[in-house]
Amino acid sequence: SKHFVLLVKSSDPDKLIEEDYLQFLFHFYCHQLQMLQGTYRDALTGLYNRRAFNEKILQLLDNSNNNYKRRAKNFSPTVYVMLDIDHFKLINDNMGHLFGDEVLLLLAQQMTDSFRDNDLLFRYGGEEFAMVLMDITPEQAQQTLDRFREKIASHKFPNVEQVTVSIGFTEFDKSLSMDELIGQADNALYYCKTTTRNAVHSYQNLVESGLIPAMKAPRAPKVEMF
Repeated sequence: SKHFVLLVKSSDPDKLIEEDYLQFLFHFYCHQLQMLQGTYRDALTGLYNRRAFNEKILQLLDNSNNNYKRRAKNFSPTVYVMLDIDHFKLINDNMGHLFGDEVLLLLAQQMTDSFRDNDLLFRYGGEEFAMVLMDITPEQAQQTLDRFREKIASHKFPNVEQVTVSIGFTEFDKSLSMDELIGQADNALYYCKTTTRNAVHSYQNLVESGLIPAMKAPRAPKVEMF
């Protein structure tokens, strides 16, 4: 859904640029764009890869980032999500990695179709995915993620009877470090995986309900007085 534009400016008063030179610039631009996309995109699913994840999450958590401040007028990160395919190892073991890759690809396509263009979608690693949802309340996120979970459970994946996903999410708190943010969503995801699977749970709701303990804030380093 994105469009890229190459703008060429000339200091020539007659504004004449040789066609061969324009073609050279265009091909060079396309080559650089392909390299950039390949650097930050997962080869199988087309979603953002782990390298892009690390850079973008740190960027969104950085309150001093000027680019983020300019974009904040349009959207801001409010929910961080971790998603894992249930019993994915059985698919690989029983049917082979080719069918496992097909499930990953089709799930990624469903994610792209189900979420908005300004939401960030990542393949975190293996059968695990991550998302940053923009301008959405935790209640709306619960409903949206539940609808997606049900959509996957009812989708007909070729050669596989049924695929389900477990989802954990947390509020995107910019006072947290990246490890703390990931840890909160991962704890909610772990609760899903160790209970019913095929469910969506919020870290904050689980803590308030006493179902999981709150993550301890890291202790401040000890300062020696001389």
